[in-house]
Amino acid sequence: MNEQDQTNTSRLNKLLWLIFLPPTCAAAAYIAYQLGNKNMGSMAYLAGQLFIYAAVGAAAFYGLFLRKRGGAYYIIVCLALYVAMFAAGQISMDKQKLQAGVAMQSAKEEMQRLATAIQKNNDSKDGNVLSQIVETGPATMPKASGRFGEMERFMKDFMNSAAAFKNDYLRELNAADWDRIMDYKRIQHDKDMLESKIIMDKAKAIISKFEASTDSLYDTGRAKIHSLSLDEDTKQSMLDGFNRGAQNSKAQIMQNWQLEKKAVQEIENMLMVLSDKKKWTMQGEQLTFRDQATLTKFNQHQQKLQDILKEQEETQQRHLKKSSTEMDKLNNNFQK
Repeated sequence: MNEQDQTNTSRLNKLLWLIFLPPTCAAAAYIAYQLGNKNMGSMAYLAGQLFIYAAVGAAAFYGLFLRKRGGAYYIIVCLALYVAMFAAGQISMDKQKLQAGVAMQSAKEEMQRLATAIQKNNDSKDGNVLSQIVETGPATMPKASGRFGEMERFMKDFMNSAAAFKNDYLRELNAADWDRIMDYKRIQHDKDMLESKIIMDKAKAIISKFEASTDSLYDTGRAKIHSLSLDEDTKQSMLDGFNRGAQNSKAQIMQNWQLEKKAVQEIENMLMVLSDKKKWTMQGEQLTFRDQATLTKFNQHQQKLQDILKEQEETQQRHLKKSSTEMDKLNNNFQK
């Protein structure tokens, strides 16, 4: 090899690191973009994580191409890798923030749809009827994409599963003729109140059955999280959050079952008053009592029933409001 060739080879060796640095930065940027897709924290957290990766990557690059150079070259490579990774991570995080916002807004709209249906039924129902059917909507595709699309799918699905659970309960009550329990004309012709007792016993059994099945709703939710197309770390984060929320949510549901039992008891008390048919009569559609004492007793139980129904509705509204607030907080955390 002549002197000119040696000179050219030496120059090439000196420039070799510049040839490999751009594709190395591109590979590092790709890794950062994927990390941004999986990152459940803030950009500040990701930036710190990327700095470690850039430092390690620069050390490996320095060892391969720049061993005989000064430490300044290591700093240059480290900065180049970090800038590339930070830019890619930022782009990925911005995309994730956008999808998070879409997912949370879509889930809130679904929750509001169910809340509106519930309120409509509460406003229109007869005071002697415990509940009304809340119909669930058709399954909808998530509006967000990627992992937040999967999260959105789960949130919507779980809300509709909860509504379907209530629907099943209410349909069984309707099948047991619960909607006729305080039909005064029916009661008037109910010999020895036998039919009323049968309906009441069926209703109590249905309440006990669904109260005992409450855990199945949450077990199904956990199973659905495991089936999502997400990495295991994200699934575990969702499970942890779901389990924390389930503790409060289940406590509220169990409280509602207790209120449901109290409401049934007050209706049973009203039936006891009406069991003495000599003390009341029907004048057209109007229930008329023959003495003040019986009227007062009936009205007391009816007022207690109304108070219980009001407490159920207020508890329901508080729960919906709290859920909406928690969803906003979660979205704000994703946007940081």
